[in-house]
Amino acid sequence: MLLIPTFATVIVRAMRLLALTVSCWALLIGSTAAQTDSRWLIVPSVSSSDADWMESAAPRVRAALVEQGAEAWSLERAAEKFEAEGSAPSAALSERERERWMSLSVGAVDDLAEGDSKKALQKLNAAQDLSREAIEGLNRDPEQARRVFDTCLYVVRAVLATESESRARAVARECRQLVPRAEPSPYMHPPAVTDLLARIDALQNRQTGALRLESTPSGCAARLNGVLLGETPVSIGKLFPGQYRVQVECDASRRGRVHFVTVGAGRTERRVDSRFDDAVESRPSLHLRYANAVDERKHAVADARRIARVVSAHSVVLLSMPSADTMQFERVEVATEKSSGPAALARVLVGRSGPSKSDLSAAARALTAGECTDFTASKPVALPCGREEGIVAIASATPSDGPRGRRPRGQFIAGITLASVGIAGLATGYALLIPRSSAAEDWVLSVDGGSEGRSAQQKWFDLRGGIIASASVGSAALVTAMPLALPNRDKTPWWAWVSGGVGLGLAGFSIAWGVTAEAEPSSSCSAPTLDTTVTRACVKRGEQTSIALLTGLTAAPLITMPLVYLFRPSRAKLEPSVQVGRSGAYLGLSGRF
Repeated sequence: MLLIPTFATVIVRAMRLLALTVSCWALLIGSTAAQTDSRWLIVPSVSSSDADWMESAAPRVRAALVEQGAEAWSLERAAEKFEAEGSAPSAALSERERERWMSLSVGAVDDLAEGDSKKALQKLNAAQDLSREAIEGLNRDPEQARRVFDTCLYVVRAVLATESESRARAVARECRQLVPRAEPSPYMHPPAVTDLLARIDALQNRQTGALRLESTPSGCAARLNGVLLGETPVSIGKLFPGQYRVQVECDASRRGRVHFVTVGAGRTERRVDSRFDDAVESRPSLHLRYANAVDERKHAVADARRIARVVSAHSVVLLSMPSADTMQFERVEVATEKSSGPAALARVLVGRSGPSKSDLSAAARALTAGECTDFTASKPVALPCGREEGIVAIASATPSDGPRGRRPRGQFIAGITLASVGIAGLATGYALLIPRSSAAEDWVLSVDGGSEGRSAQQKWFDLRGGIIASASVGSAALVTAMPLALPNRDKTPWWAWVSGGVGLGLAGFSIAWGVTAEAEPSSSCSAPTLDTTVTRACVKRGEQTSIALLTGLTAAPLITMPLVYLFRPSRAKLEPSVQVGRSGAYLGLSGRF
């Protein structure tokens, strides 16, 4: 006997299959992303005080690149990653935060004097959080650094009174890491704390790490967690393994950027390029800033490559303003040699509100296609090769490996996943027509069979629900997948028009078939007892409406295909026009179809 699953069983199995499919694709996406990062990075470059254009231009450039199929780093996420793996601006507590830190420290000392270690520990933990957040700022002043070290030792004292000695040893070790070379204030700590600190120092002498810090140029002030070590090159030993914050300052008036260095059990070396640190800025977004245009032309490309390597970007788009009314986009491949030229370049005019959307789209197309084009004239002009007067051009218009046709990897994989689910859903809907036809025959033959007839009737209705649910989910998934998976094209491809034509044909068939379906019986098809004539009428109408529904749901994604290309930004530049006259009104649409 053939067992037909109920509607609920069909839905449960479909959900399990969908969950398994999504999990497999998630694993595939994760492994692919772990192997390579093909995202582009946008890095604005300025050499004047007028840098307001960056805040509005960079997001618009990113949006234009994404429309052309290039995966581009989010400006905020790129800055966060660079600060985590490259360098970050020096942290500093505001005056209000500094006053709060002092209040917590002093209040904790009073609580310790009164014997309330638990209350003191609460305040000290809050003070420690502030210390960790801006340790390089607090430790710049030697007296302030000693205060930080004393406050940390107060935590050791409170932990000894409320928790275990092993926990106190861990805190004492952190104190030595927070403030290297620090000595506690005399007569401020009980013997239990100083003895524990002496044991930690003895352990540090045996389990030491060493750091050698060099800089370009040499002879610059070197700081470790804000504590001044001397001039570069400089070495410091007897460091507990862990993470430290390193700064190099060649200009006494400017705080150096913070480099996070992990010191191991042996010797760790780090070289800091002071010129690069002075040029790069990561707030409010990642960009380069130079003292003059000469320095910008000399270093911008190499510095942009360095930033991209830290962020792990595939390509970097260097965004600059060579003149007040011109914006330049220079695409540089990260994997190429420093001496090689850019992979693409574009220039556009800039008005009061920045470059126009059409110009940004044209520039993004040139970058993804590996072209070198000037869009500032009335007609696009191919730029000459080489470097002339600081303006970069390309030696050849070799097509790049940019994603001209294919959508961004994440969107493409999501689109393929949705398309697979959609095809499976529609296929399931069509496949369920077979068991439903069998259930209909059982219902007709056993219409007078009591419970057996009612069981066949219920099975017929359950399968109708399964057809509607699976086909609807499949059609919706395919419609959603179209903008994600369809490749980029300058104009609507012929096969999209064919798809749209087939979809319109199916839609017309669906409407005609549904309208001309068997008339609805006089009695309700869900009634418990029906005669054979009414049952056959119900079955006939059910078959026709199911086919009409399935063909209509199949038509939706087919019609969506040309619509995606019509509404997706491209070179088509479709422009609507309206004409109103005495005889009527006309709506026109011009462009490349």
